[in-house]
Amino acid sequence: MRKLKKYTPTSFMASDSYYDKAAADHAVAFIEALKHTKGTWAGKPFELIDWQEQIVRDIFGVLKPNGYRQFNTAYVEIPKKQGKSEIAAAIALLLTCGDGEERAEVYGCAADRQQASIVFEVAADMVRMCPPLNKRVKILAATKRIVYQPTNSFYQVLSAEAYSKHGFNIHGVVFDELHTQPNRKLFDVLTS
Repeated sequence: MRKLKKYTPTSFMASDSYYDKAAADHAVAFIEALKHTKGTWAGKPFELIDWQEQIVRDIFGVLKPNGYRQFNTAYVEIPKKQGKSEIAAAIALLLTCGDGEERAEVYGCAADRQQASIVFEVAADMVRMCPPLNKRVKILAATKRIVYQPTNSFYQVLSAEAYSKHGFNIHGVVFDELHTQPNRKLFDVLTS
């Protein structure tokens, strides 16, 4: 397996930003405590490979002088059958359950609810296979919501109608299959 030998922060790091190794290590450790849910890897620990770990460390470890993350948007293209749903679900769970945010609102979006439900189902299976999370999380399958009870944070699948999405207090969005969107409306509403 290709493991990241030595992390070098992204070249897009601002001159006044800094790398917080502890924050990045926390994100990596959270994800690697989860298990894969599909195929030959099902049930095996989620060991990030080099490019995945680079992305996670850049997003969660590069901080601005005020301590907030420098990067609040990451656009990642991955070919089919390369674990896109698994990494997306792991990041959604990290934002929901491992970020220390009270009442965090994390949303899963795609061109339609069925597509967005794919990442949700992977996240739900990851929770079921992780005893510490399974004790603290309530999975509401009918409404496609995962609630992390200690902080009352949730991960929720949304439908694609942008007009109805104003007014949320969004902590994170996992946007699957962005290229299938008919326009920018939903993306703009959820990221502004």
